[in-house]
Amino acid sequence: MLQLELRRTAPDELPGLSLISEILNLLAGQEPAPRASEATPLREPLTESETRILRYLPTNLSVQEIAGDLYLSANTVKFHIRHLFAKLGAHQRSEAVERARALGLLAPSSRGR
Repeated sequence: MLQLELRRTAPDELPGLSLISEILNLLAGQEPAPRASEATPLREPLTESETRILRYLPTNLSVQEIAGDLYLSANTVKFHIRHLFAKLGAHQRSEAVERARALGLLAPSSRGR
């Protein structure tokens, strides 16, 4: 009955919905979902240059601005970003940041606090 009521509630109205849902699933005998800390590690480690670029991805800086800060060409930054996306299995900047945080390559976001 509680599970039915939770499904009817909009996610915005109940901030702990995912935790409650996970607890109910565990009580029902289902396997727990993998945690972000248990994310699949990278197949290939990041290079030093990729790591430097990765630190800029959570910012709102453009490729040209990142290039200027690191004294690189915009094409070099784009090259490293393409390799980062491939290694992280991402298609967008936000996905790459999320995956890097899940792997502990970037600090957690301070926005959620």
